[in-house]
Amino acid sequence: MLLVYQHPYMKRLLFLLFIIVQYNCAVAQPKQKPPVNPTDKYVEEAYLEYREQNYEKALTLVNKAISKDSTYVKSWEYKSEFENAAGNFATAVKCCLKLLTLEPDNYFNYYRLANAYRNNMQYDLAKENYQKYLTSPKKLDPRRIADVNKEIANMDICNNLVKNPVPYKPQNMGISINTKESEYFPGMTLDNKNFYFTRRKQMNADRVQEDFYVSTALTDSTWSPAMPMPYPVNTNENEGTISITADGKFIFYTACDRVNDQGMPSGQGSCDLYFSTYNDGKWSKPINLGIPINSNAWESQPSISSDGLTIYFSSRRAGGFGGADIYVSKFKDGRFDVPMNLGPLVNTPGDEQAPFIHSDDNTLYFSSNGLLGLGNMDIFMAKKGPDGKFQKPVNIGYPINTGGEELGLIVDRKGQYGYITTDKPGGMGGWDIYKFPLYPAMKPDPISYVKGKVFDAKTLAKIGAKIELTDLATGKVVTSINSDKITGEFLVILNANKNYMLNVDQTDYLFYSDNFSLKENKSLEPFIIDVPLKKPEVNVEMKLANVFFDVDKFELKEESKAELDKLVLLMKKFPFMKIEIGGHTDNTGDKTKNMTLSLNRAKAVKEYLVKAGIEMTRLNAMGYGDTKPIADNKTAEGKAQNRRTVFKVISIQ
Repeated sequence: MLLVYQHPYMKRLLFLLFIIVQYNCAVAQPKQKPPVNPTDKYVEEAYLEYREQNYEKALTLVNKAISKDSTYVKSWEYKSEFENAAGNFATAVKCCLKLLTLEPDNYFNYYRLANAYRNNMQYDLAKENYQKYLTSPKKLDPRRIADVNKEIANMDICNNLVKNPVPYKPQNMGISINTKESEYFPGMTLDNKNFYFTRRKQMNADRVQEDFYVSTALTDSTWSPAMPMPYPVNTNENEGTISITADGKFIFYTACDRVNDQGMPSGQGSCDLYFSTYNDGKWSKPINLGIPINSNAWESQPSISSDGLTIYFSSRRAGGFGGADIYVSKFKDGRFDVPMNLGPLVNTPGDEQAPFIHSDDNTLYFSSNGLLGLGNMDIFMAKKGPDGKFQKPVNIGYPINTGGEELGLIVDRKGQYGYITTDKPGGMGGWDIYKFPLYPAMKPDPISYVKGKVFDAKTLAKIGAKIELTDLATGKVVTSINSDKITGEFLVILNANKNYMLNVDQTDYLFYSDNFSLKENKSLEPFIIDVPLKKPEVNVEMKLANVFFDVDKFELKEESKAELDKLVLLMKKFPFMKIEIGGHTDNTGDKTKNMTLSLNRAKAVKEYLVKAGIEMTRLNAMGYGDTKPIADNKTAEGKAQNRRTVFKVISIQ
């Protein structure tokens, strides 16, 4: 089952219409069996190939039928559909024009022709033929009339998009990624080091195989030859649409029609969502996400948030707005909760597929044929509003979107490049993956990240610890995770133009704190840190990286409270521990004033702790001025390191 083409709206609609037309003809002549055309054999064989998405074979067979009888309407109907599915829109137009010469009184052919002109981006002609179809002397279904009127209005929007093209310079990702087969649905780790995608291979005349491949970045623009992911992720069945957490430890993907060892169905529906974890250099056996994520319907095309706690996906479950809708679910209490439909601004009576949530957790890209746009599937972008809900989606524009199907857009962490799947001419064969610079209006919020490793400062043993990231402007914890128990590794996202406190804590240790000021640092280069945790032993000293004062002042700034509250908790965790709070300055200015300033700052911290309930007898405040530098005072960076507030353990009993 080719996941890229899952239930395309236009093809399904045309097929249903063909059935309706043929049924009406049969009803009109109930006593007379229609004559069998000798070309029917080719036509029916062609349709079987078309259902398997073997478009070249389908077209070869239907062309044989036409060569034997060029007046047979059924052959031209099928050929127009096959050409449309293969992306040969100009040829589909010619087929529809031929149908009008064969059946000039069949007004449904104007509808076919309008769709073909629409796909071929001839919007004025499409509008004209939609209008012609509405003049049919036969009574039309009111729902069809509403759909056609919607398309008529959409043609003006399409014309506007084409007349106002957006910047778009796609670059084929080359032989390391693309082949003569089809490659699609890309995914990428946050550090841009590993590139994942699905490849569809024609194994034989009757079987195709979809598997995951991964390539490693050799330089910014060069990739290693892609290699298939190992078993048990790849199997003899089909896998598609991979999504990776920011740390690369979890993958979420789609698998269809799975069975257990007894040959019985093991999924909830036709296609389900699965996940696998990476440990000790191996991917674990995939696990079905189960109810309520999966249902007895079709679930596919997951996109996991950078922290792994929110998943977006496309589903055809009951209760939606139409075909496939996009849903979201959050991870709570050890499981994903009941998925919520993203609502009528995003979802439509058509299909919404291939969601991609950017690492900013604020920008969603997806494909839709229900929203007004250029093709069978256009890519849209939606951003969250102040209420946390997605606002009205925006078409990302022409020529990124075309008259065909655009699916599977992902965007790197800085919002510099998009990666998209297309079968545009000049590719390497089938569907290829392209990279292109993303123009400003469609960019997400850029992000950075902290990647660290927690370990015992003495033994160097790796530690599983609690990691909290706090927005210093609000004092709110924005991320709370645990480092890996085996490797000690963790990764957290940092949004641009914000300042953060990082706190690392483990039961038997003093906490570790760090500060990341992205308001001052515009480069967004990632922070790679080591986190040595120290046990509460005499003379062990820790820097309070998030205690702040104005220049030459000793009043605590509001942003200091988050860090000092952690120190309060630490003092309560070790109720017999006594500490010295030390204030330090750089060597700028008068030494006597610096000594007094440093002492007053230490006293300010002591007073905060006392007000929070810590006994005064457990606290000592000392000012050291510039007498104990830890860096060279000749540089601005060195001076900044010397201006610090620390605490030192002086007793643990």
